Amino acid sequence: MTSIYDAMKPTPTRCLAGILALLLACGNAAAQTTIKLATIIPEQSSWVKELRSATAEIQQRTDNRVKFKLYTGGVMGTQTQVRRKMRIGQLHGGAFTGTEVAAFQRDAQLWGLPMLFENMEEAAFVRKFMDPELRQRLEDAGYVNFGYAGGGFAYLMSNQPVSSLDDLKKLKVWIPEGDRSAYAASKALGLPSVTLPLTDVLTGLQTGLIDTLMSPPIGAIVMQWNTAVKYITDLPIAYVNAMLVIDGHVFKRIAKPDQAIVREVLERLYRKFDSEGAAEDRKAMQALIDDGMQLIEPDRGQIPKWSALVRASNRELAKGGLLDIKLLDQVDCYLAAYRSNKEPQHCSP
Repeated sequence: MTSIYDAMKPTPTRCLAGILALLLACGNAAAQTTIKLATIIPEQSSWVKELRSATAEIQQRTDNRVKFKLYTGGVMGTQTQVRRKMRIGQLHGGAFTGTEVAAFQRDAQLWGLPMLFENMEEAAFVRKFMDPELRQRLEDAGYVNFGYAGGGFAYLMSNQPVSSLDDLKKLKVWIPEGDRSAYAASKALGLPSVTLPLTDVLTGLQTGLIDTLMSPPIGAIVMQWNTAVKYITDLPIAYVNAMLVIDGHVFKRIAKPDQAIVREVLERLYRKFDSEGAAEDRKAMQALIDDGMQLIEPDRGQIPKWSALVRASNRELAKGGLLDIKLLDQVDCYLAAYRSNKEPQHCSP
């Protein structure tokens, strides 16, 4: 009579079958990765719709080996809270504004410094030379990214018309949570300010805690801030940019061929966002005006003073370790070349 032991006694065939089954199980476990991403952007926005389409393409092209779970509309909290959840593994990445990315690598916030650029053309020119370096520094810090997406400029939006610094000093200006450069700029200009996370801005406007903010037109519409302000000052304050960041340790779990697919699809998407940013910004500005917001002409004679104070503040922060001051030197070099219509020379470190 055959015992249970005899029936299960290892044989070459059984050993081979067991090894193959084990390898197959381990291979499947390693190959299937679900990346959890969070954003404060509402579900119904075109940005979320396009991101969902891109992640669906990745899932299809990797035969479900790579999946994404998106948490939209701030259900996972503020950008700061999302970063904390990334640290404990509850989330693997998210969409962050340029200044928020500084928490992952300090120099990644460079483009969001106030009054760094005067127009979109300047930003595009300088970024052409410096984007690769900034992206690589973020990758070296352990965070996979797919490129910057420029979203136009942030403008002053308020409940009282602002055409001068004296006008602005009478108001309560919102400063994004954790944005040291914006806080320092407001201090340099002598402005009263209130720090709040993005998710609390609308409530702050509705309750009177703040009455002035800096936002790109499209951002004001998406976050519904336009419902609580009346005026836009026609002066670009800060170049707005954002980035999708994924923890590099999680990304490495994906097989290299699948990593290439993820990068291809999401880099293509972010190039699209970037190329459409300026046009979307203009459309959104016109939409705000058509909806009744009034465009205020600033006192152009004061702008050089504003710019000088803010740029000096940026440089002091860089000297204090906010970012690599050599990067600011590079920006100044490229801007000088652009403004004098000359080829940039000796701008790279």
